Amino acid sequence: MNKIKVKFLGSGDAFGSGGRLQTCIYIESDDTGLLLDCGASALISMKQFGVRLPDIDSIFITHLHGDHFGGIPFFILDSQLISRRTDPLLIAGPPGMKKRVLEAMEVHFPGSSRVKQKFEIIFEELPPTVPTRLGAVNVTAYSAVHGSGAPSYALRVEVSGKTIVL
Repeated sequence: MNKIKVKFLGSGDAFGSGGRLQTCIYIESDDTGLLLDCGASALISMKQFGVRLPDIDSIFITHLHGDHFGGIPFFILDSQLISRRTDPLLIAGPPGMKKRVLEAMEVHFPGSSRVKQKFEIIFEELPPTVPTRLGAVNVTAYSAVHGSGAPSYALRVEVSGKTIVL
């Protein structure tokens, strides 16, 4: 069984209460690197804590509030222009996630959602209560009561023989 490392890059709310960065948890194993949520301040926290974007294979989103997914447009742009990613990136989350991410890209950087990336972006909508294998990760989404304009989830993630729940 492989070891994993879990780094809380952000655990704050939408308003930065207490000076904390928004939700972003980095999980690193020999098999994969992934983020659980990617709040608007996630890119700042990844750089602050030395997390390399090319080491992240997938991003799993619990719900579609900006403090949980708003960092994805910045992640994609940095991956394209700065860290020069070539490996595919998986983004998985609730139904409507792809549309919301592309809309956020357009709001922040008009035209960016239509740029051909140098890497493949794979969007996966997670069905509730169905264990789903995505790369080196098994993920199960459970419905959560949290209004966000789309379904909200609690996630059970299994990676390298360990289970993490958010």
